[in-house]
Amino acid sequence: MVVTLPKNAVEYAIQLAKEVNAEVEIIYVVRYAIGAVDAGVLPIDIEVHEKELSIGLIEKIKEKHPNIKINDFETIGYPTEEINKAIQKWDADILIIGHHTHNFIERILISSVENKLLKHLHLPLLIIPENYKC
Repeated sequence: MVVTLPKNAVEYAIQLAKEVNAEVEIIYVVRYAIGAVDAGVLPIDIEVHEKELSIGLIEKIKEKHPNIKINDFETIGYPTEEINKAIQKWDADILIIGHHTHNFIERILISSVENKLLKHLHLPLLIIPENYKC
């Protein structure tokens, strides 16, 4: 199974993996950053910082669950493209993603990752709400 962060989706996926004796592949996609060049904040600096945070979070998850096989894939790019690459690479049976809440303007202007994935997905998708407690 392939799972994307947030953390509650990972915890749910790990519980499920334990029950069915499955491997877990965690993908964390750092979106391309815009930055604020005029303020001295370069896009690459934001991307590197976000990638370091994702690596640290995945390491904490691995430490918390040493008895389950967890592969990980951190990348910078467009979430739907990178998630599809991970699914193909690992030949996943299910995709579990954590739903991020968005404000009203974002919902109007931006199609969600879930909607974009559904157009091309060929495996079951389980969406874990951000406020779900494992």
